[in-house]
Amino acid sequence: MLGTVQYTPVTLDPNTAHPKLSLSEDLTSVRRSGERQQVPDNPERFDWGCVLGSEGFSSGRHCWDVEVGGEYWLVGVVKESFSRKGRVDASPAGGVWSVKLFKGEYIALTSPLTRLTVQRNLQRVRVQLDWDRGEVSFSDPSDNTPLYTFKHSFTERLFPFFVGTVRICPLKVSVSVK
Repeated sequence: MLGTVQYTPVTLDPNTAHPKLSLSEDLTSVRRSGERQQVPDNPERFDWGCVLGSEGFSSGRHCWDVEVGGEYWLVGVVKESFSRKGRVDASPAGGVWSVKLFKGEYIALTSPLTRLTVQRNLQRVRVQLDWDRGEVSFSDPSDNTPLYTFKHSFTERLFPFFVGTVRICPLKVSVSVK
């Protein structure tokens, strides 16, 4: 018998979420909250409005789709040693490989910034990490249009990285039951 199950390749790590972020119970979506959550100020927690995925990657290929919404969002990956407190460098030099929507423009966080040509407003963004080849690619999963590819020789674990109102999309996986 063949069946279909849903699998979410990335879940959010509540221990890293800024106190003004609200995570869904299933840890697949985040939004900005009007009030500060009562959470401990642990070393993993960011003091600016972002959250990491719960699992880091130090080899192999990984892919996840993110439903993006609102006027500002950012999705990508960060290195494990990325600073959680104080001023940060959100660029590849600082250990961030990401794209964002800001003030109506789609941007790759390079240095200097790279404005992306997008034919229509993005509803979803696909993040594809090939750690061994040193690539992080972003595309529009509705038609597989490439957005941007970063190339870098990674030396430490990378974590999925999210800012703004986003939802990690489940994958439909076919399974055979005997």
